[in-house]
Amino acid sequence: MNQDLFDLTGRVALITGGAGLLGPQMASALLQKGARVILADLSLEKCRAEIEKMTVAPDRLEGICLDVASSRSWGDALGQIEASHGKIDILINGAASTNQSKTANFEAGFEDFPEEDWDRIMDINLKGVFLGCQVIGKHMLQNGGGSIINIASLYGVVSPNHRIYPGTGIFQPVAYSVSKHAVVALTKYLGTLWADKKIRVNALTPGGVWNGHEGLFYERYKQLNPSGDMADKADMNGGVVFLASDASRHVVGHNLIIDGGYSVW
Repeated sequence: MNQDLFDLTGRVALITGGAGLLGPQMASALLQKGARVILADLSLEKCRAEIEKMTVAPDRLEGICLDVASSRSWGDALGQIEASHGKIDILINGAASTNQSKTANFEAGFEDFPEEDWDRIMDINLKGVFLGCQVIGKHMLQNGGGSIINIASLYGVVSPNHRIYPGTGIFQPVAYSVSKHAVVALTKYLGTLWADKKIRVNALTPGGVWNGHEGLFYERYKQLNPSGDMADKADMNGGVVFLASDASRHVVGHNLIIDGGYSVW
């Protein structure tokens, strides 16, 4: 085994939600360990804008357009990457409908939550992960293995604390929480299904990640978290590299929670 368990030299990683809050940060972490990274998002322009900001090995970073809710789009992305690089070693399913990419009625309460918004959030947050695992997982089966990292959520582990949101302008709809719980379940299912095929399927759960938060929500969240603060985007770096690399070669179906202790209380 390579002495540097975290070395990713020669490996090809695909990150969905590549232009989102965590996508570029995760890309930077993998690039620093030698990987080649493809950022995938609905907007190729946004991917390119993030690539232009990148100071770590931009020559090993590129962007593609991908609609995670479309099996055809997944097939096209796989074909494009196979033609350019021959393989995908690492898949990070990071695309999601969140407070940064809301559906039309994302803020509706449970009693009035429209099924159209339920369906759209499920399409992105759950079906998108299912399709990614199916399409890229099949490719990995044919190529001798790989690592799949599904980005879950703190609210796939515990319920949102409904008391911290009133008056903050921030919402967590039912479909988000349910979809992220399901991502953890899918991770366990596939982790056990493919463990003996040299495909490791694990999840990474970020707690609340600071994104300019201030005011009432921020103060309430800090009081509820043993660490006393929200996470920085860079706090996910170690977990992403660990799950992508040989350092986690015997880790299967695990949900790595990086939340500063929020879910422990």
